[in-house]
Amino acid sequence: MPLPSQRDPDDLRQALEGWFVDRMTGTVRVGPVSIPEGTGMSSETLLFDLEHNGQAHALVVRMRPNMDDWPIFPVYDLSKQAKAMQLVAAHSDVPVPDVKFVEPDDAAVGAPFIVMGRVEGRALSDIPPYTFGGSLLDDLDADGQRNYQRNFMSILARLHAIDVAGIDASFIAPIDVDPIDRQVAALRPYFEWAREGREVPLIDRGIEWLEANKPTNPGRTVLNWGDARAANLLVDGTTPSAVLDWEMVDLGPAAVDVAWSVFMHSFFQDVADVFELPGFPNLFRPDDAVADYVAAGGEPIADLDWYVMLASVRFAIISVRTSSREAAYGNREVPGDHADLIMHRAMLEAQLDERS
Repeated sequence: MPLPSQRDPDDLRQALEGWFVDRMTGTVRVGPVSIPEGTGMSSETLLFDLEHNGQAHALVVRMRPNMDDWPIFPVYDLSKQAKAMQLVAAHSDVPVPDVKFVEPDDAAVGAPFIVMGRVEGRALSDIPPYTFGGSLLDDLDADGQRNYQRNFMSILARLHAIDVAGIDASFIAPIDVDPIDRQVAALRPYFEWAREGREVPLIDRGIEWLEANKPTNPGRTVLNWGDARAANLLVDGTTPSAVLDWEMVDLGPAAVDVAWSVFMHSFFQDVADVFELPGFPNLFRPDDAVADYVAAGGEPIADLDWYVMLASVRFAIISVRTSSREAAYGNREVPGDHADLIMHRAMLEAQLDERS
């Protein structure tokens, strides 16, 4: 369920115009503000044109969500997201939005925000799922669809080529702490916060499996995009034009991103299967995804199965939070069995049963 906007677009336009006037010389005018539908699972996005001294600039504002209104994450650090995009722009050819301003205060529009240049392109949809049809993938033949996947995995390989040991990435996470231990250790407090006191033994079981089966050869620590999925990649045709949404940015094994992209597609494909829709069953299959990643310059991936489970458990925690938000807004009932809050309950149960 996307984060419901409770802000008036014209009020936002006036507030933003005043904010830009205070920071730019000459004539400044902000055009109508639009709030895209079907977006905003964890934040709010505003689109508008800024006219500055007669020159038009297409801009995007990403706002921190209301932290008293069912946020998906307990901390939402916009400054870290902005610095991560700037780091990627400075040390790779991975396309990211141009960060123009970071406003840490909530005085102007009621929340901190980032101002970025708007990038043209299309992305695959979360709502409705792109596997339901009508997406840019439907315009491509099998070779074109596989080329989309190759380009996606190339983004990951190029991102992971950044030498985080040779630059200051300490604002993202400590470089001298075992990333697997740190990421797994973070699951329990995140789950405790997200579940609001509800018991979900299935997630406890998943965390226990991850703790008991940690990989012993994680490889080099790299910059993790974190939310490496199709809806967060803008493309021109099948060529990537911008990597979006950095709220889950982290440092960790490359397999974290590869597995997240594999898991998220399998989740959307599973939803299509439930509704007896064809979807795209040949995309992001584990062996093919890893092969495309390595062909693009990424290092070989070991223990991908463990990282897919990590992705599944993380998404289960997110699901409990987003489903609880739906219930809070009166769009669903809270089930008697809280495991039914997990959107992919059957998939997670099957994953754990196969490994037990």
